[in-house]
Amino acid sequence: MNLIKATLKNIAQKDTLRIAEFVFDGERIYMMALELPQKLRIGESVILGIKPTHIAIRKDFDVDSSFDNQLKISIVSIEAGELLVNVKGAVGGVILESVITLKSYLRMNLQVGNTAVILLPASELFIVE
Repeated sequence: MNLIKATLKNIAQKDTLRIAEFVFDGERIYMMALELPQKLRIGESVILGIKPTHIAIRKDFDVDSSFDNQLKISIVSIEAGELLVNVKGAVGGVILESVITLKSYLRMNLQVGNTAVILLPASELFIVE
């Protein structure tokens, strides 16, 4: 599991839906949630989690996307299997891991040392602590 230490900046709410805004490495990260911990306060640091299978990768930096959470990474390791590829990238001193299909990996021609963008769905982030 990927862990990201971030600071809560804002919570927007409409009925039971909440969108929490965090800051990580100077970038905004958004999380959708129906419930948040009662003790959560603006300015507080939390650990966000996201599964490696929920992180997508993009090489082109200038493509519009519906993903609010887009972080530039430097690829530090690639482990290719028969069907899946584990790609690890560094951002803000944190290593984030993505699991993609071998077909996608080959099509994108990812290499260690490449700069890429990881896409974090707001609906897949959760508060670990």
